[in-house]
Amino acid sequence: MSSITCRDVMQLSASPSQVRRFIMDPERIADYYPGVLDFGTFAAGKAIWCSGKSGVTLLALNESESTASKRVLTVISSRSVRKPYTIEGIRADPFLSMVEDWEIAAQDGGTELTKTWRDVVKHKMKWLPMNLIIRRTARAEHQQLIDAWNRAALTGR
Repeated sequence: MSSITCRDVMQLSASPSQVRRFIMDPERIADYYPGVLDFGTFAAGKAIWCSGKSGVTLLALNESESTASKRVLTVISSRSVRKPYTIEGIRADPFLSMVEDWEIAAQDGGTELTKTWRDVVKHKMKWLPMNLIIRRTARAEHQQLIDAWNRAALTGR
């Protein structure tokens, strides 16, 4: 049974196909990633990374759980891995891991996007109130994601 930390529902003017593409586009993730410094792709449409002041995060598509209307990502953050980043390097030294479900539903010429953060595991610094931090970060990211993804949808990026 999964443990849900946070759920956020967003209304986007982007089409469902654009949203599906944006979810695994590191530039679109960088639109709202806290303190983003850099980002890149390990495998197009399958694994990307973003780095910030607090470390680097791997976002990997879980293809067996994903569908056309839902993208499931395994998210692993490391505070100590340095460039050049690799999937193996990030996985070998996790600070935090979790699952993100991105549910995509066509609605009124756009998309209703429901993002769920679940199954959070703290591998280090276990005293940190990570569920509270994730909920606060989700609230801070909410409008940034909406605004940036709507702009990207309009420009076709």
